[in-house]
Amino acid sequence: MCEITIKISCPHCHSSKIVKNGLKKTGHQNYLCRGCGKQFQHEYIYQGANPTIGIQLRNLLLRGNSLSDCKAILGVGFQFILKWLLNHTKGLELKPSKTHYDKIQIDEFWTYVGSKKNKKWIIYAYAPETNEILAFVIGRRDEATTRKLYKKLRKIQIDWICTDNWKSFKKVFPSEVHLIGKAFTRHIEGVNNSIRTFLRRSFRKTTCFSKELEYHKAAFKLFFHYRNQGLLIIH
Repeated sequence: MCEITIKISCPHCHSSKIVKNGLKKTGHQNYLCRGCGKQFQHEYIYQGANPTIGIQLRNLLLRGNSLSDCKAILGVGFQFILKWLLNHTKGLELKPSKTHYDKIQIDEFWTYVGSKKNKKWIIYAYAPETNEILAFVIGRRDEATTRKLYKKLRKIQIDWICTDNWKSFKKVFPSEVHLIGKAFTRHIEGVNNSIRTFLRRSFRKTTCFSKELEYHKAAFKLFFHYRNQGLLIIH
């Protein structure tokens, strides 16, 4: 007689220190991880309850897949995806790895929410020396939105701020530390192209767009955060 043994590991921390922890209402066995203290099931009736689905969903979104792609591949609904996106990004913040930067580059590009008539501008700061996004804002292409970005950057020391010749940049950033010209922003122009390659919501000609601003912000926060964490290799 052959006996088959199934080894179960924790989907959260991958520990093998697993014990049985009662039955769920569905009758399925519940498990407890002694390593991280979290509970889980070996098999799930509803895929949205499976903790590994969140990891797969994150990776699909970061690699440019649409919500329809995620729904078809993972077997979960649109509402689950949108709820996960908001909940997962709620605690994510862009935290610069240094307190001092020699030069940073700032640029803007437009996207839209709901319809192409409703343009939204992404203005963000990029540090070539560490290849990280330091901060970003979404709003109108005006001086007020630029000031919101500059307020976020005031927390760190920056020797030089490099931008193109847009008038709002001239008004907001101090002239004594402001370098203007395309020659100073060539790195961030390449980042713009990479963002549009991986994040469908940033395409100007696409059917993959955000219907509400909160999801739009969450999608960019997700992308920028994990880009800084090195989950995406972008140059």
